[in-house]
Amino acid sequence: MWDLLVSMRASGGHSCWHVGDLVWRLFLQSLRHDLGKTFRLWDGTDGSLAGFAVWTPSRYRAGVVSFELQIFPQLRGRGLEEEMLDWVEVQCLQPTAACHLVTDVGVYEDDQGQIAALERRGFRRTDDEGVLFIYPLDEPVTEPSLPGGFVVRPVAGELEAAARAAAHRDAFDSTRVTDEAYLRLMRTPGYDRDLDLVAVAPDGTMAAFCLGWLDPANQVGEFEPVGTRQAFRRQRLAQTALLAGLRRMRTCGAASVVVGPVDAGEEAAMRLYQSVGFRPLYRVYGYARET
Repeated sequence: MWDLLVSMRASGGHSCWHVGDLVWRLFLQSLRHDLGKTFRLWDGTDGSLAGFAVWTPSRYRAGVVSFELQIFPQLRGRGLEEEMLDWVEVQCLQPTAACHLVTDVGVYEDDQGQIAALERRGFRRTDDEGVLFIYPLDEPVTEPSLPGGFVVRPVAGELEAAARAAAHRDAFDSTRVTDEAYLRLMRTPGYDRDLDLVAVAPDGTMAAFCLGWLDPANQVGEFEPVGTRQAFRRQRLAQTALLAGLRRMRTCGAASVVVGPVDAGEEAAMRLYQSVGFRPLYRVYGYARET
């Protein structure tokens, strides 16, 4: 799956997941669901991986199932989208007689092939909208500036897994990422602790963080997730961590860094990335259908 996404991006496909999305989403999905049931892979005629689909029952709304399709660009429009949508519909009908199917992240504005496939199945565009941001690293990166006594540094290693997990839980008001789960993430291929940056308060508390991922083959980095503990907000700590992260990404060989797509309604996140210097690259739109 990693190699497929690298190849998709190398072939000019911008609407695919970053490899960081793959690791992070597999990790989050594994905390609540059986990956063998919620992911399915499709092989091409030559035996190589052609694409994959994922579906997820909503934690917030009964009867709502989100899904996403990843297909090698040259194989689109050959019926693979239809097979994937058939599979998604069968899976979501197993626990209930009806459900509301929605695209997870959304569909890129210029992805006419997937838009056409969805519309043929009765999907219609919703009011949901997101923005993919980019920071080209041939541009200057502002020097990070922190309140007195704070420092930005990489996570020290597995000994800090519990503290890092606690920071994540506080920032997102969630109990899903346990200490043990974060330790497992740190041992996952693709994770690089040197790109797991934290802003640390004078008392040693991890106050904010940004987790970086690198696709070295395409020289594209990504930050996912980015957060600040509730007691430390409005001190520009996440902004400073991102600036430090951009500098580190450039040192690691990245030519650009992306974040998102960010929900257009998440005003705080939109302001954060724009304040750092990220600029909009593409818009994505939600599609939904009753089944």
